[in-house]
Amino acid sequence: MLHYLAWRLFQEMYGAVEWVEGEAERITTLVAEAGNRLTDEERNVVENRVLRMGNEYEEFVSERVREEYADEYDDGNNDFHFAPIEINWRFYELWKQGVAKRRTVKIKYDSPTSGMHERLVDPYKSSAPYGEGYCHTRKEVRKFRFDRVIEITLTDNQFEKPKQS
Repeated sequence: MLHYLAWRLFQEMYGAVEWVEGEAERITTLVAEAGNRLTDEERNVVENRVLRMGNEYEEFVSERVREEYADEYDDGNNDFHFAPIEINWRFYELWKQGVAKRRTVKIKYDSPTSGMHERLVDPYKSSAPYGEGYCHTRKEVRKFRFDRVIEITLTDNQFEKPKQS
């Protein structure tokens, strides 16, 4: 998996740099060869991590620029541009279907604190790049970032959203 991750990251970086003729094809071949040794689930994990690493890098750069030029950007509104979070829009749409149909979703979630786990979640609302819902594992309402979702499926389980107090 690490070889595939390394080649995919290199391939992502490729677009930012001019390379010698033929190198793009060689990189693509190496990505394919490394990817062919993985299961679909392992490839999904790697693709998710490539996406997240890009998001985290952009957040890091935005924060550094904000710190460096705080005086120039501090107009009292805290109206500084933050890098957008790239997400898997298909996953977001499935979550929204769960919200609309009040159906529990099963997700494989890659949490930076607790690692990768399958969770059943009653999705209450969505606002890309986040969704909010009742997590059956944690027994509480939680927020989920869609760039940390590895897989998502709608279940047949209906749920009732509790009334807010």
